[in-house]
Amino acid sequence: MRLNAICSLVLCSALVFGHAMFGRAVSGQEAAPSKKVPQPTQAEATQLVSDGDRLADQGDYGAALEKYTQAYHAFVSRIRGQKFTHQVFPNLLTRAQLGKEMLLMMDREYDASEWLLMDSSYKALGLIPQEISSKDLMAKLLTEEVAGFYDPDQKRMVLIREDGPAKEPGFFERLLGSKPTFDKEEQKTTLAHEMTHALQDQLYDLKKLQKRIEKDDDMVMAFSALVEGDATLLMFAEMGDEDITQMDPEAIRATFSIMSFMLPVAGGSTYRKAPAIFRDSLIFPYFQGMVFAISVAGKQGWPAVHAAYSSPPTSTEQILHPDKYTGSTPDQPQRVVLPDLTSAISAPWEHLGGNCLGEFQTNIMLKRQRTARRASEGWDGDRYEVYRQADGRLGLVYVSVWDSPEDAAEFAKCYQQYRQPETISQTSNKGQDEEEAQDAAKVADKKVADKAAKNENPSSTKADSPKDNADDPAAGSVVLGAKNIVRLDGDRVWVIEGFHAETVAAIEALLPQTKCQPKLFPTE
Repeated sequence: MRLNAICSLVLCSALVFGHAMFGRAVSGQEAAPSKKVPQPTQAEATQLVSDGDRLADQGDYGAALEKYTQAYHAFVSRIRGQKFTHQVFPNLLTRAQLGKEMLLMMDREYDASEWLLMDSSYKALGLIPQEISSKDLMAKLLTEEVAGFYDPDQKRMVLIREDGPAKEPGFFERLLGSKPTFDKEEQKTTLAHEMTHALQDQLYDLKKLQKRIEKDDDMVMAFSALVEGDATLLMFAEMGDEDITQMDPEAIRATFSIMSFMLPVAGGSTYRKAPAIFRDSLIFPYFQGMVFAISVAGKQGWPAVHAAYSSPPTSTEQILHPDKYTGSTPDQPQRVVLPDLTSAISAPWEHLGGNCLGEFQTNIMLKRQRTARRASEGWDGDRYEVYRQADGRLGLVYVSVWDSPEDAAEFAKCYQQYRQPETISQTSNKGQDEEEAQDAAKVADKKVADKAAKNENPSSTKADSPKDNADDPAAGSVVLGAKNIVRLDGDRVWVIEGFHAETVAAIEALLPQTKCQPKLFPTE
């Protein structure tokens, strides 16, 4: 399950979702042969923009876009100090046309088992309500919010030409995706962003880098933040002709924090109603990625950003805390490897798969708790595995490692609050009083018995009736089992949910074999 990468465009960028293919086109249109990149001077590029504006006013949008593209080859190269190796070819599609392409892409990229894993993982972790279909929601978000993408397979850009009357967009509309038929300024802003992706791809081979990490959600999200944050930074630099070394990362972060309150209002209806995991994952690569890119730039400017592709960030922790990437000794996350659990978890349970949640998504999971940010900031690594029975019951084994035992205890406490009242907590270290543990198990078993006596499903939470509030999915999102525990083991936290007592005991006997090792960006 590619839990993290639901990163389609709210602004104007590349489609990145699932295992984060950067917009694979499926329309059957082949890329045009490579041509020598035109090298207009600054004055010539400015004239090309003027010519494009005139053509757009006459309704010749394709010709206008061609003029803009010629100009932005020069603008993007000048700002970044890098040259295109070949010309990029833009395409204009209506939203309806792009929507069809997105749906075809989804069907091509994911089979039924991958969708099941994605959906089950969201629900096992309490990130979405039980009644939501991740596939259906993602399809609506992509067709509603995406404004364009760069396709590295066919080396082309796809931009939106909205249906409907033209109007002059305001700043926030332009930033968040206004919808005129062809807005000249918005097309130029989008073009700057998408052409940055084209240049990145030509110089660094985005697809090759992405392929190396496709099975690690948190690393995919971190890499996406580098790619999108870089392109967003260039977009803002081009709009204001700013020196990025003079930008204040904290001022940008504060500005984005203020803007984030407006996003639920500014987005489309599907976006506004979507659970936080969808909404926040959409904007993270652009907003937090730009702050990260500015922090990396430091005093060296664009060359430092370019160098980041030789050693990309390995976690969303590094994106949220850039000093953990830029410091003299980068803080690398831990790769958590669980032992083989097949001897503990057998039929009728089916193992669907697992992944890494990361600090960013941990914070989303806990965000309705007052201490969520502090509880997630000590993150150092995690791994979860999801299991399912034929009747839809879900089981979860989730092990996280933290910077210190104190950080682990803080997360455990916050997670217990998140899962209350169904989670039975065992928060002392492994040597805790066995009598206390047995008492906790008896409480769990009594809850099951009480539910059975009331003719309730003993494997369900009390909130099987879904709530309307999509931001509060935890209470009604997952079918839990009879005994659920949170246990501290030094700087690690074990979460086991959905299984009955004997299975829990068997899992606990194996979890001390969990191994951790530094996680690095793969070289191959």
